[in-house]
Amino acid sequence: MSLDSLFNPTSVAIVGASEQPGKVGAVLWRNLSSFEGETIPVTRSSETVGGVRAFPSLAEVEGELDLVVLAVPSRAAPAVARQAAAKGVGAMVVLAGGFAETGDEGAALQAELVEAAGGVRIVGPNCFGVQNMARRLNASITPSGDTEPGGIALITQSGAYGMAIHAMAPDEHLRFGKVYSSGNKADIADHEVIHYLAADPETDVICLLAESVTDGAELAAAIREASPTTPVIVAKTGRSDAGARAARSHTGSMATNDAIFRAAMDQAGAITVRTGLEMLDVARVLAGQPLPAGARAAIITNSGGTGVEMVDMLADVDVDVPELSEGLRSRIARRLPAFASAANPVDMTPIWPRFAELYPWLIDTLARSGEVDLVIPVLLQRAAMDETNLARIRSTVESLRSDGIDVPVYCCWVTPRAERPKADLLQAAGIPCLEWPERTARTVGHVVRYARSRGRILPRPALPAPATTGLPGGPVPAMEAASLLAGFGVPTVESRLCLDESEAVSAAADLGGPTVMKTADASIYHRTEVDGVRVGLATGSEVAAAYRDLARLGPAVLVQPQLSGVEMVVGGLRDPDFGPVVMTGLGGMAVEVLEDVVFGLAPVETEEAARMIGRLRGYPLLSGYRNRPAVDIGRLAEVISGVSRLLATYPEINEIDLNPVMASKSGAVAVDWKVYVSPASDR
Repeated sequence: MSLDSLFNPTSVAIVGASEQPGKVGAVLWRNLSSFEGETIPVTRSSETVGGVRAFPSLAEVEGELDLVVLAVPSRAAPAVARQAAAKGVGAMVVLAGGFAETGDEGAALQAELVEAAGGVRIVGPNCFGVQNMARRLNASITPSGDTEPGGIALITQSGAYGMAIHAMAPDEHLRFGKVYSSGNKADIADHEVIHYLAADPETDVICLLAESVTDGAELAAAIREASPTTPVIVAKTGRSDAGARAARSHTGSMATNDAIFRAAMDQAGAITVRTGLEMLDVARVLAGQPLPAGARAAIITNSGGTGVEMVDMLADVDVDVPELSEGLRSRIARRLPAFASAANPVDMTPIWPRFAELYPWLIDTLARSGEVDLVIPVLLQRAAMDETNLARIRSTVESLRSDGIDVPVYCCWVTPRAERPKADLLQAAGIPCLEWPERTARTVGHVVRYARSRGRILPRPALPAPATTGLPGGPVPAMEAASLLAGFGVPTVESRLCLDESEAVSAAADLGGPTVMKTADASIYHRTEVDGVRVGLATGSEVAAAYRDLARLGPAVLVQPQLSGVEMVVGGLRDPDFGPVVMTGLGGMAVEVLEDVVFGLAPVETEEAARMIGRLRGYPLLSGYRNRPAVDIGRLAEVISGVSRLLATYPEINEIDLNPVMASKSGAVAVDWKVYVSPASDR
């Protein structure tokens, strides 16, 4: 269903409208006074509000209504929702708290509200409202201000924090177009709003400030669809255990594991940031400047130390500061003082009488050189205080754009706080001024990564039709599990199930070479922790002795040939918010110690699985470290993809663990594997 009735209504009713100062209804009436459409007060307290006829109930309002805003206590909300449903209202905003965020009683009241609303879409409850600046719609409790509408949309679950971010925006010449406060998300999910905004011609950048995640797979799919054309910046609170507890108590919803959340966002092409401030920085840069074509940065500074720090900070976010060509260096050197540096960073030294000449000329020269993809002028002290310099920088960037030069310019601003307002001269023209090298470099890193990845975001693979294994709940026996894996192209090492000593000795002889023997008891999660594995068995007597020792764990053992390679782990689980998730990393007994793993929402195709492998810190061990042969990344990726498809196909499988998978130049084979099926009562 379209959200037009919410963001582009022609008529808005305020239930609880008032003229009495301090009342929420009065704040809403004042905020909607400039709305382009019709605003209708609904109240029993007076016959008019602001000189406009008031109606005692929604049922008595004449004509159709697109949007209703409730300025009433929580207990009164379901009754108003029934009236809205009967009248065919498109959407309503419920500002009041006292619902699911307060406990069981509030959750029951929230469920009653949703049921009463029927087909009316609900924003909130426990939110601050909705805005569309282009329509002068401010159906919220936060002031509109006098800012011009822009191309940035904000979706915020946090009320007061979201309002604070909204209030900060004018100070930084950050122009929001649409603001949506989701609150408890009783009805409208974040992914629906993202779908709507991504198709909105007035929205260029989407910001999502989330405390909790519901419908995680749908959220990731919406971002994945939007990202190639509309950047989505995501800041999620509740990453730590303590933060997650606070998020639960505040929103009434379970916070999602941060590692899985970040993996899902990365897979979808989102720009994931740590804080609301970082989100605003990235939004400002994306809204004001073109995307860089690459990761080559030029730095202009009047301070060598600041320039060096900027180089270090950019290196941390994989942005290069290349050496300039000899011809370009010579051209720059002829313009600089003899004691300056024409290298990159270009350090003009504190020659402040020439700042207004050199900064604009260097920006123009470097941007047109073809040797860099972005330019960062460090405006430190006098360079930032010189309004003539700032005006000429502004004119230079405007000239670059009019000439079709799309190299972005990001200013690093280092001045006393009292001088900060001078940055308005640049920021009003869309030239961002980011304070200090660290903040600047972090923002630039996000933008460069997004620009690099947006063309490589893969479409979401089709979900397979759900099927059933027909297996009982619990661990799947090894040979049956191997058959399941084989059906999805996942190879397992040749294995013989043996029930006595003679069978084990015979199997080892047939396999030849060093063999491995392990207990076949599928209920044992970690065989090594119960001393349930023997390796390097070369003779019949060694196999017989190993069997007698392992028989204490049960008569069934597996006998396998011993393989070599890099030990990897490939696994999968079913996340309560994101659904089936696949994982890979450096494996073996030290997997929990190394914690070098990456996640992806299942299913993943082999191309995406290969990208997951490339994000591992230990990737050099796989790509040919110190003259060792590289492993077959393609085959390893096929194993990851196969596990992901198996997990996505069978909803009753809640966990898969292949550890280790032996990866070598000749392929990737699981030598130990476990598959767990959920109990029938949980399906």
